[in-house]
Amino acid sequence: MKNDPLDPDSVKDRESFVRFVHALITDRENAEQLERADPKRYQLGGANGWQNGAISSFLDCALAGAEAQDDWGNTSEPSWTDLAVFLYLGKIYE
Repeated sequence: MKNDPLDPDSVKDRESFVRFVHALITDRENAEQLERADPKRYQLGGANGWQNGAISSFLDCALAGAEAQDDWGNTSEPSWTDLAVFLYLGKIYE
């Protein structure tokens, strides 16, 4: 079974974090193309599960999602996985 490049739990180090961010960028670019091609279809939710296309809402929801999770970032130093989860929450959290 192939690993999902958008799975934040697969991020363990700097290299895998960079791969994750590249995959997230590609996923958003693809979603933007789909949304432009059929805007009516994506009025209530973005393509590819993107709920937040603007940077302000992306960051706001990433922060809200992180604050809502008791087990996120509860160590003195965040892990690469914590950083990936934060970014992924920006994509999916409403």
